[in-house]
Amino acid sequence: MAITVRLFLLVLLVALAGCYKTELPTYRSYSKPSASKSYTTYTVRRGDTLYSIGRRFGMDHKLLARRNHISWPYTIYVGQHLSLSRTAVKPQYLPIPKVSSARVTKKEPTTRKSSSKSSPKKVVKKPTSYKAPAVNGSSVKLRWPTKGKLTSRFGRRGSRMHDGIDIGAKEGTPVYASASGEVVYSDQRLSGYGKLIIIRHSRDMFTAYAHNQRNLVRKGDRVKSGDVIARVGKTGRASGPHLHFEVRRGSTPVDPLAYLPRR
Repeated sequence: MAITVRLFLLVLLVALAGCYKTELPTYRSYSKPSASKSYTTYTVRRGDTLYSIGRRFGMDHKLLARRNHISWPYTIYVGQHLSLSRTAVKPQYLPIPKVSSARVTKKEPTTRKSSSKSSPKKVVKKPTSYKAPAVNGSSVKLRWPTKGKLTSRFGRRGSRMHDGIDIGAKEGTPVYASASGEVVYSDQRLSGYGKLIIIRHSRDMFTAYAHNQRNLVRKGDRVKSGDVIARVGKTGRASGPHLHFEVRRGSTPVDPLAYLPRR
C-alpha cells in the first residue's frame, strides 16, 4: 500500500513538473501606428479661405488669424505661407509706404422738412464668422526679373522665413522690372538686403529686388515692365552674386512662383 501511494505521488509530481515547464503563450508586440504628419505651415491655394483652412486642420479660424497676425476681415493671398504651429514667426517688414485713401465728401442735397415720422433705420447684423475669399493673384502680370537659375525657394529655412526666391546669375546681369509701376524705394539702408529696389504695381502689390550691384532707378521714377532697373550683385548679406526677389501683398510676403509664369 505504501509503495502504491509513493508511486502515485511520484507520477503526480512528474505531471505537475510537465505543466510548469509549459511556456506561457507569447504575444506579438504590435508597434503603435506612426503619428500622422504634423504640419507647421500651409501655403494658400486658389479658393482657400481662412475658415476652410482652419476647419481642414481642426483649428478655429480666429486663432489661425492671431497666430499669423492677420486682422479682420481676414484677407489671405495665393502663395501666402500660414503658420499652423503655436509660435508664429513674424514676417520682416520692408519699408513699404502706406497708401492713404482720400476721403471724398459729398454735399447732401437740401430737403424740405416733413412733419411725417422718419423712416426707421435699417439694422445691419454683423456676421458671426466672416469667410474672406483668397485674392487669386492680381490684374498685374509679372515677368521674371532676371535670367538665371532658381537657387532658393520661398518658405521656411530652419527657424526663419525666406520671404522670396533667389535667382543665381553672374554679377552685372541686368535686373528687369517685373511689371510697370512706381519706384517707392531705392537705397541700401535696410540691413541684410544690400542695395534694394521696391516697385509698387497696384494699390496693394509690390515687388522687391535685393543685393544689387547698382541701382539704376531712383525713388519716384515710373518704370515699364522689362525696363532695366539694376545689375545683379552680392551687396548686403549674400554669399555670392544673385537676385533676391520678393512679391508682397501689402506688407504680407507671398510666394513669387505663384505669380510668375512657368519656365
